Amino acid sequence: MRRLTVVVLGSVLLAFAGNSSAQTPADGKAIARRYFEEVLNKGDAAAIGAIVAEDVVFRNPPGVIKGLDGFRKLVASLRAAFPDLHFTVEDEIAEGEKVATRWVMRGTQSRALDGRPNAGKKMEVTGMDIFHITGGKIRQVWVNMDSMGQAQQLGWLPAPAIP
Repeated sequence: MRRLTVVVLGSVLLAFAGNSSAQTPADGKAIARRYFEEVLNKGDAAAIGAIVAEDVVFRNPPGVIKGLDGFRKLVASLRAAFPDLHFTVEDEIAEGEKVATRWVMRGTQSRALDGRPNAGKKMEVTGMDIFHITGGKIRQVWVNMDSMGQAQQLGWLPAPAIP
């Protein structure tokens, strides 16, 4: 009986070890890089469907977008307002199903965005995203960016007075 238990247990362990569907931190980082390169930098609609889940939740305070259609509209409006939009990934950290990415966003506004007038100005904004990725798809994104710096650079808010 003991030998049978060892054989069965060994078979179960080999089956799990050979499971190639398990996501590694490197897999998560690769998906996050595709998000920045293909989705945000290029506006590739096919890439959105390939790596973003139907029920995605995107949080960029104060806004929350739920669902793939809303996410597609967000990317389209951002790319329309900043046709030269480019994200540079500075750092990535991954553990389990989470990937944290520190980035710099650059672009020139050429159209109004969410009711904010076209400033025709350049911006350079830093931020970080935390992704929850499972099954090869981005399920959730939490954004923390310098929104005030962006608003000041684009003239949406006055720059602070420097004494």
